[in-house]
Amino acid sequence: MTTTMNALRVSQVIRADRERLFRAWTEPSELVHWWRMEENGWSFAEATIDLRLGGHYRFGTTSPEGQTHVAVGEYREIDPPHRLAFTWDWEDPVSAMGETLVTVEFNDAGGGETEVVLTHERFADPNRVSRHESGWMQLLRLLSRAVEERRV
Repeated sequence: MTTTMNALRVSQVIRADRERLFRAWTEPSELVHWWRMEENGWSFAEATIDLRLGGHYRFGTTSPEGQTHVAVGEYREIDPPHRLAFTWDWEDPVSAMGETLVTVEFNDAGGGETEVVLTHERFADPNRVSRHESGWMQLLRLLSRAVEERRV
């Protein structure tokens, strides 16, 4: 885990091949099994994906209080099963932070494992970095669990 004023980097080694993990990030039927926060009461809300350069996505989670949080952006790089890059912001104007960039790399770690490395950069407000770092770490743990339970 690495954090700077306007960027973060987190990683997780997961027992799955790169192809399977790339699909988990790019298919709504896979995201449903892991895209949420870890705390009790959080749930998957939605995923709309137009997986092409310049295509848009919407990923949503619902909090225990029933509020839906939707991230939106545009795909900037699609290199299956190696790399995926997309812009990131929150749909709700109150939560919006300006366009940032997320890059997800799927590195073969050998032995049927993949190191998923996520870099989130271009934060205008450094106070948002640590909150997003915590969220991404939770998502990578949830992805790992979903893969291990064979849901993804």
